[in-house]
Amino acid sequence: MIYSLIFVILILIALEIFFQFLINYFRNEFQWLITEKDDRPVIDKAAFNKFINTTFDKELGWTKKPNSSGVEKGKFSNIEFKIDENGSRKNPFGSKTSIVTFGDSYTFCRQVQDGQTWQVHLSKILDDKVLNFGNGNYGIDQAYLRYKSKNIPKSTKIVILGFVPETICRIQSYWKHYLEFGNTFAFKPRFTLENGKLQLHKNLITGFQDFYNLNKIINKAKEHDVFYKSKFQRMQFKFPYTFSYFYNFKRNTVLLYLLIKRKFLSFINKSNTKSDNAPFSKIMLENIISAHSMYSKKKACDLLEAILLEFCNCAHERGHKPLILVMPQLLDMRIIQKNKISPYESFFKKISEKTPVIDMTHYLNASRLNDLYTDDTYGGHFSNSGNKQVADRLFEYLNNQSN
Repeated sequence: MIYSLIFVILILIALEIFFQFLINYFRNEFQWLITEKDDRPVIDKAAFNKFINTTFDKELGWTKKPNSSGVEKGKFSNIEFKIDENGSRKNPFGSKTSIVTFGDSYTFCRQVQDGQTWQVHLSKILDDKVLNFGNGNYGIDQAYLRYKSKNIPKSTKIVILGFVPETICRIQSYWKHYLEFGNTFAFKPRFTLENGKLQLHKNLITGFQDFYNLNKIINKAKEHDVFYKSKFQRMQFKFPYTFSYFYNFKRNTVLLYLLIKRKFLSFINKSNTKSDNAPFSKIMLENIISAHSMYSKKKACDLLEAILLEFCNCAHERGHKPLILVMPQLLDMRIIQKNKISPYESFFKKISEKTPVIDMTHYLNASRLNDLYTDDTYGGHFSNSGNKQVADRLFEYLNNQSN
């Protein structure tokens, strides 16, 4: 009996050593495996300073600066973008501006060139310089705040808020590190709903000086970030690692398998794009499924509705007509195609009774998904063809409104 007990203890010790070695080894190259060290991650001072000087925004968290440019790796070639003097993505078409757009990377139109955005396509149809103030990884809370504070042309008649369904998660995040592990610079403002009214919690980072006060800032972020307890702590590896591994057995097993496979294929010089991206693709799918589940939670839906209606009220006060534009990611479409149901359809149908909504989910041809999207590692952004379809649908809507 005592020998059996000793044997079991030795097995558990061996497992603990094995898991600690494996997790910490892959943690260095895959940010989505987190340990107790990530509760207070080491922030690179030089990188933080560069962030403050290039993309930091005191109110919004981050934004692309006026008169800036950048290059991003695309699926087939490098993607170049330029930001004009007003902070809008470059658009040489149209002589006037009556339409201005705000939102996330699907409004910015990531993964396509400047001349392939849906704003440019719409500009060509309308002979109207449609401005693009989209910004990568924004929630509609940030997009609304940017619109609220932005001086836009007096000729503006319509303001479009464009976003992915996953925004229902982004608006509950105060420090993106708890939602997107490893995204440690991305502190942001967020709203909470207090007695039916929106309460703004301002961005906790005000400048580089906060680098020396991060512990206090992190403690405050935990208070108002839904995902610290519901996601970050639940998926975090803590001693004993063996227990943490089996607590999320399926997720951890799949991730470690994909990471080991990627490492092995690289070692024998047989790696490919699919195997290289497989671990992150697993995470992206997990995130989209989690976002879909949020649409069945009243508290999350109430907050999303409140922010959308606040945006619309602000637009009316500024003399603009608001339009809500929902743009599904490729993973959204694939899940919907498989399950034959849209988890967010009823929510946006309800919103459409109060303000105009275009949900592109209903207008995308499921048989042409590979043509309409670039199958990137970020959930699948619209291709040039996909952006053209968005522009065509917007033109159809605007044309019907004018008749």
